[in-house]
Amino acid sequence: MTIIRRALMVLAALMASIPAAYAAGDDVFVVPRVTVQAQADSATAAKNIAQRQGRRKAIEILLRRLTIEDDWPYLPRVGADAEAFSPDGPTASVVDRTVIPLSDQTLEDLESGFEVYNEKSSANTYRAFITYRFKPASVRRLLREAGIPYSEAQTRTALVLPVLQTANGLYLWEENNPWMAAWKIRPYNNELTPMTAPLGDLEDSTVISARQALALNTEALARMAERYSVSQVIVAHAYLQQADGEYKLRVRLINGFRESAELNDEDSILDRVSASGAEEFGGALQGPATNAFNPAKVGDVLAEAWFTRDAGNFPTLAEEAIEVVIAKHAKPWKEQTLIDHTEAALLEASAYFRTLDEWAKIRSALISTPLVGSVQVRSLSRYGAEMLVRAYGDPDKLIVAMEAQGLALWTEDGERWLVATPSTAQQVHGDSRRRAQRFGATGEQTIPVQPASYDETPSDTRY
Repeated sequence: MTIIRRALMVLAALMASIPAAYAAGDDVFVVPRVTVQAQADSATAAKNIAQRQGRRKAIEILLRRLTIEDDWPYLPRVGADAEAFSPDGPTASVVDRTVIPLSDQTLEDLESGFEVYNEKSSANTYRAFITYRFKPASVRRLLREAGIPYSEAQTRTALVLPVLQTANGLYLWEENNPWMAAWKIRPYNNELTPMTAPLGDLEDSTVISARQALALNTEALARMAERYSVSQVIVAHAYLQQADGEYKLRVRLINGFRESAELNDEDSILDRVSASGAEEFGGALQGPATNAFNPAKVGDVLAEAWFTRDAGNFPTLAEEAIEVVIAKHAKPWKEQTLIDHTEAALLEASAYFRTLDEWAKIRSALISTPLVGSVQVRSLSRYGAEMLVRAYGDPDKLIVAMEAQGLALWTEDGERWLVATPSTAQQVHGDSRRRAQRFGATGEQTIPVQPASYDETPSDTRY
């Protein structure tokens, strides 16, 4: 119990007066509740220092969130001079990429605002939690100038059950579970793979225990998923040992539950539409099997990491561990959705819809994703539209982005692309004659329109 008691003493102060977690789907350009503290000759000076240091920490968190680990050494950062890096690290003789230097003034220009919580100060000290909000268009521009591909597409939110295992037993809902508290200190709804911790109330404790969570009890995990309206539950298992003045921590994110395709018709159709050579549609479809990111098998380890640190500050270790495993978990998703502005393709696309609401959903999804540079509507009918879509990077990544927004995007011949809601996509594949009718081949008049264009990263204006 020594480890837990010591950790809880530190966490108690951090948990005080923390506002409720952000709702799922919050802006990925928001870095919530960064812990700041500083000491100076006056409270005002300490406050300025703390906010400046917090802003530096926040931009580092944000840029790492949007990019893959291989590019982290080349990310823009605060410094007087740009540093040259090679794949093996900094050198004076080999120059491969140059790091863009950031000043504190530049960081302020990137920021759209900040919010302060639990602010406390004395004559010469200051500490608080600060949520920093950054301008999406400015951050995108910065990464483009740095030549670094990035992603800002989010998966669906998963529920995390933080189970701590020590020599004294298992902890989940117990008040003396600092691992659970660490997940609640800073919300993770703004990550590309958003996660949320449970309330930990009486109902939670009656649904599932720590032992059941580790045993991946299907019934109990399904009930938790239903209670929190999520399609996936992840068990965050932390195994903590203390020996010779050191903490040894192993953390694993385990896929405890994922809603099967049979439970969700929309998901089922999306999986069938995006799966290469799907039998349901005659094996003619082309595109990646996008469900490879979230393993369907219960018990699959999504991310794993080991840590050895000096004993005494478990909250800091827990925060570090969470950041590391979330980054590992997000890596496959980032690789599927990275935006590389050095490559662009002009796609001929047909949109299918049965109602104006469906068309609005398709149009909104296309012009809101940063994977799309422009959309030009060339013709329009009651049931469909012909478009030219400028897509950055591998067009297959657009399949993943559209699926994340509940749409099916596919190609049958590798040249023309098709987009629709899942239910409409199923009908399109099920009746090619009806599809032809809807686009004028057998009497349905297609209405030419003056090309409407939504140009150059339309997502810059959606905030």
